[in-house]
Amino acid sequence: MARADGDRDRGGAEPGHGIHEGASDARLAELLRADTVTAYPALQELRARHHPHVLAYARLCTPNESMARQLAAQAFTLAARRTARGIDSGLPWRHQLLLLVARSAGSWAGDGRAAGLDAGLLLVLNSVGPSGPVPPMLAAFQSLSARTQGLIWYGIVERDPTEKTAVLLGLTREDVTYGTAAALQQLARACLRARLTASEDPDCPDFGRLIEESIRPDSPRDSADLQAHMTHCPHCTTAYEELAALRDAPRTALAEGLLPWGGTAYAAGDPGERAAGGTGVWRRGSGPAGSGREPEDGERAPDRRRTVLVSAVLGAALLPVAVFLAAQGGSPSPDPVGSANTQVSTPPVAVTVTATVSRTPSVSASPSPSPSRTSKSPSPTRSLSPTKTASPKPPPSSTRPLSGSFAQVVNVASGLCLDVSGAFTNGTDVITASCSSSRTQRWRVDDDRGLLQSAADPDFCLDSRGATHRGVGIWECDSVEGRNGRNLMFAVDEDGLIRPVIAFGTAVTPDGGAGDGLSLDSAGEGTGQRWRAGAA
Repeated sequence: MARADGDRDRGGAEPGHGIHEGASDARLAELLRADTVTAYPALQELRARHHPHVLAYARLCTPNESMARQLAAQAFTLAARRTARGIDSGLPWRHQLLLLVARSAGSWAGDGRAAGLDAGLLLVLNSVGPSGPVPPMLAAFQSLSARTQGLIWYGIVERDPTEKTAVLLGLTREDVTYGTAAALQQLARACLRARLTASEDPDCPDFGRLIEESIRPDSPRDSADLQAHMTHCPHCTTAYEELAALRDAPRTALAEGLLPWGGTAYAAGDPGERAAGGTGVWRRGSGPAGSGREPEDGERAPDRRRTVLVSAVLGAALLPVAVFLAAQGGSPSPDPVGSANTQVSTPPVAVTVTATVSRTPSVSASPSPSPSRTSKSPSPTRSLSPTKTASPKPPPSSTRPLSGSFAQVVNVASGLCLDVSGAFTNGTDVITASCSSSRTQRWRVDDDRGLLQSAADPDFCLDSRGATHRGVGIWECDSVEGRNGRNLMFAVDEDGLIRPVIAFGTAVTPDGGAGDGLSLDSAGEGTGQRWRAGAA
């Protein structure tokens, strides 16, 4: 086994590769949830398909080869554990794995492993927190079907061959050939809807059509009204910038929009070299050394002055997952993500901070890529930052904003606290109640996943129930990785509004006094929808 694993590192076949070679990723996930006889070969096949790409992304997070392999192993272990437990992220497998790599790297920023992270990544994490920036197109991307997401990720971002994409998604070659362009158009429309919905300006929806007309690839039509509107509307400005980027440099725009870190650098790598585990030196303004490929418009390849040592036996990385899968029929096993770290001794790594960072740090929750483009852009947009909000109103100095620490969530108007009305089970109502010392009134903002987590039972989080008319309750936090995960996601803005991702133009609103429930009403200017942190 060790010999076969070593051969695989040099481009050889993965053990078990061929048993499920023609199965789609979705089918392999089904096998992973089944008995252990089928689970382990399915995991081997998924690893054979995606490990080189995941490792390439991990190398962007750390120049230390041992740490990069550890990050990649953590991503596979966590993805396998979730799948085996029936949690479906709803994302393409490879994209899900890359997000897990970034998440694991962010968790390292607060401990002794921080010194081994890439200097640019560490600068970003120190600026915006360990969760890193939120990929600006991720919510719109998740609103699309699994087929559409897969066509976009594998067909455009990864540039996988048509036949390979068809196998990964369980489609025909014709489906991939004729469906990829349409999939990109669907994402562009989803991004536009998301930006306009997030705006409180009632005029914004009327400019959606003008934005689409102004960025058409053939005969774009500029609008003086649109230009004037964008001088004071960051939402429409961002929508224009995103659609123009998707038109002019789709691969780079997608990688930047769907990855929290290093999207441009990841897109700049040659897909064939990544799939073969290649380690060419990347130079600014070019593809990997010897690839002969020039980057897309707007691509910026970072300096990667390192020699990669390919020596680890990949079978060892699969061991924690195999142990977990074997234990599924018995008592719960410890979290295998943690077990991937226990046997690795990483020497201190000298880090030199350079002036060039592959992603500009931003405190915004929705950074937006701005690739260069050849089309004419309305002049007012040049002086605007797409991710800034229009004239935010700071909260009163006597209030404390909600944060990542457990604290009471107090309504500014009534002084009542957010509370759980009963037992901690899926669907229990969340109400307002007189503030007390009860832990059911303590919550924290989980920036890593976009959740409001209960202190009384951290396994449960605030739940929008998928609609604006069903009230608000609690649900298991781990469900955020499933198909209805957006129901659990909220954003707390600088005004103290708690906005659900499913309807970003609304906010959590008390229905009345103590003991009454909550609703999701259109966000307004009053204090009734504002919340602050109370006693810790």
